Amino acid sequence: MKSNLPFVAAATACLLTIGCSSGRSLPTVAEQALRNATEFELLSLDPDRANADSNGFHGWKVLGKTTITDAGVRNVLIAAFEKGVPRRNMEPVDCFNPRHGIKLVSDGITHEFVICFECYQVEWHSPRSTRGGFQITSSPQATFDKILRASNVPLPQQASH
Repeated sequence: MKSNLPFVAAATACLLTIGCSSGRSLPTVAEQALRNATEFELLSLDPDRANADSNGFHGWKVLGKTTITDAGVRNVLIAAFEKGVPRRNMEPVDCFNPRHGIKLVSDGITHEFVICFECYQVEWHSPRSTRGGFQITSSPQATFDKILRASNVPLPQQASH
């Protein structure tokens, strides 16, 4: 009789893998951090590697940032971010020219997201992250830009395709 142990172990590992059970690629810990943040900043980043800044946001020059204190604005931003995370893997573009970032504190832990809507990639930096990032569509960009503009934060130069 063949043992079901390998199947059970694989299924359990899948269910314990962040995002696997929900069918989404947004890690559960990242989703919880977004929703439970006590501090929340939205950043505008310069995607030009020639302007890299070792004191910037994970090496990227910060053009400006705004602290999001209004719960309604924060909820709109988070909803757009979550909606932009695809339910299936997408074919990433080979670039990583991030123009946006989120820095938040949740349960005393800092989480930082470096976002490139151009290539559909998010780098996630946190002591609680179990993987370095996840994918995102370009759909949240308009919401991010609107919030940055409303706070008089300069927007990065857009990609020319």
